[in-house]
Amino acid sequence: MQTNTMDTRLRLDQERQGESGTGEVPSAAEELRHCREALNRETLRRTELLAQLSQRLRARLNNIIGSAELLEMQCENSAGADNARQILEAARDLLDIIDQEVPSDQQTHAAKVAEHSSCDVLYIEDDPVNFALVKRILEGRPSIKLAHAPRGEIGVSLAQTHSPKLILLDLNLPDIHGSEVLRRIQQNSESAQIPVVVISADATASQIERLLSAGARNYLTKPFGIQPFLAVVDEVLQESGRAMR
Repeated sequence: MQTNTMDTRLRLDQERQGESGTGEVPSAAEELRHCREALNRETLRRTELLAQLSQRLRARLNNIIGSAELLEMQCENSAGADNARQILEAARDLLDIIDQEVPSDQQTHAAKVAEHSSCDVLYIEDDPVNFALVKRILEGRPSIKLAHAPRGEIGVSLAQTHSPKLILLDLNLPDIHGSEVLRRIQQNSESAQIPVVVISADATASQIERLLSAGARNYLTKPFGIQPFLAVVDEVLQESGRAMR
């Protein structure tokens, strides 16, 4: 009876091995490889989730920062301005924490969005906070389509392919200087006629004169006033509209 039982167990083991297609027991190295593959898949999944969460948080915080900066500009009393500055400080602290914990893919994301978007105004600016502020200001002009280029090379490419009616240009870009962007835009027949307004924190007279002499339509210094900014935008877009009639 015992012999029959052992024979039955042996036969069942052989059948199981036959069904699995191998008669070998997985080695420790194979088990370790499977574990590593599973761990890599889980790490990738978590990384993707963190990137998605980071992107959503950055977008909302940039909107908060843009709104708070706009509110601070418009406040007529010190108490309101102080409240706006506290909101700004808290939002910027949170943004710094996110940047430290999760690598930013904002530039890549913004470039992909811009590549598939037509626009009236193209803002070449690497700082998402500055872009958020301009975006918030232009919400008062809902007919204006705004696009963002976070790098100079991207801006040059979009200027040539999208032919915006106006280009807003920062100077201190991460890849090439804004003066080089202006030169390339003017040298290309597809973009040479597009008005370029420089927006920069550099308020030195020599810099302003140099960029205006190089062909910039106007030069606004940061921080700029909302009404002067809108006046420049409206003037350029109205001229563009008349030229197209």
